[in-house]
Amino acid sequence: DKEDQDMDNTGVLKVDSRTDTSSQANKRLRREGLLPGNIFGKDMDSIAVTIRKDELRKSIAKYGRQAVFQLILDGKKKYNVMIKELQLTHVSREFMHVDFHSISLSEETKANVPLKIVGDELYESRWLLLQMHRDFIPVKGLPQDVPNFIEIDVKDLDHGDNIIIKDIVFPAGIVPELDENQLVISVSEAKIRQQPKEEEVEDTETAQE
Repeated sequence: DKEDQDMDNTGVLKVDSRTDTSSQANKRLRREGLLPGNIFGKDMDSIAVTIRKDELRKSIAKYGRQAVFQLILDGKKKYNVMIKELQLTHVSREFMHVDFHSISLSEETKANVPLKIVGDELYESRWLLLQMHRDFIPVKGLPQDVPNFIEIDVKDLDHGDNIIIKDIVFPAGIVPELDENQLVISVSEAKIRQQPKEEEVEDTETAQE
């Protein structure tokens, strides 16, 4: 089975079906280190499941938030899924609920891929301010081709430079769902941070006179 062969580099997650979906039951599950969730997809009824919270956390850390996972339900049925939504508590960032989207590895899917900026280490000393106009880019492609992040190197940018969608190199098979002229990153002078510095210089010059 081709879909099984394609899963060699993919995380496998064991989930169990649950019948009691009340908020009381969900609280009890969380106390026991379990996370309530659902599997949903095209042409299927939603299935309420539980998964070990630490297993999910470890798998996301290893494979990434946009990865394709194979769910094994009740030790038997297999689903290829992506994590559609992960609800977290505001303060402690504890996992509260997860939605798995059942997908086909031969059908295109849509995903919001976060940006990863590299090369901005010297911006502060160069009095440059990097402004991100988007935190993520909506893309479409086969699920197994969707990257966990899109890296943008900004080290060669200077004041007044911009990066738009058509400047970004996307992985093979991945197409952005935005206009090619959409602004993603702009670089300007850090005027606010520069202000106190100029005042200090003026004070010193006055003192010398």
